[in-house]
Amino acid sequence: MARTVKIESIDTQITNYVVGLSKKNKQAVLTVVKTNAEAEHEAEFERKWAESVPLEEARQHTLNTVRKLFNEKSSRKKRSTSILR
Repeated sequence: MARTVKIESIDTQITNYVVGLSKKNKQAVLTVVKTNAEAEHEAEFERKWAESVPLEEARQHTLNTVRKLFNEKSSRKKRSTSILR
């Protein structure tokens, strides 16, 4: 005879566990979860920061973008003044 096993997500398992705890223990679990979430967030931020674009490359990209926008604005002005003539 085969048995069926109910498979629950980890979130459901944790929720079911926490429901049965006292208020004091619920607060303790919540503190641990918050601390863990904050540590994961900080680790993700540091990982992204470490993999970020080098400062000089970012500066050059910014300068190129500003030049491009300036040139586009200048060319629009030239077109609008030539249309008026």
